[in-house]
Amino acid sequence: MTLSEWTGIVGVVLAVLSLAYALWEKRSRARLSDFIRAQNWSLYGKASNSIGHAQTALAKYKALGKDKLDPDVLEFLSKADAFGQDVFKDVIRQIQFSEPVFDDETVSRWVREGRVAEKYALLFRQLTRANKPIQPTPQSGAADG
Repeated sequence: MTLSEWTGIVGVVLAVLSLAYALWEKRSRARLSDFIRAQNWSLYGKASNSIGHAQTALAKYKALGKDKLDPDVLEFLSKADAFGQDVFKDVIRQIQFSEPVFDDETVSRWVREGRVAEKYALLFRQLTRANKPIQPTPQSGAADG
């Protein structure tokens, strides 16, 4: 065999190996993407429960009456609620990034399926606007290209 033939054989072997690696990498990426999406939805459920409990505790504590309230406890419960809501919004943002389609129609489907509570749909819909392409305005000069 000549050097040219050996070079051709090595080239074909490398091409086949590269193709196999690319297919394996694509499969691994899809599995990782599915895992991240599942984790985000799991965190969404936990964050929802967390803020629900914090808000219930805050409401029950306030129901005791003004004369029985400790300002420090009220402050801690209020902060727990605020921090929980902040985490909850961050989880929704992570869902936005990990879902292949994140638009108003998808959010409506999730509400119908019970995946998202109607009271939280507005938070999801606020982020659907972020997925829409920005249209250049005549003043921006972007259309002058």
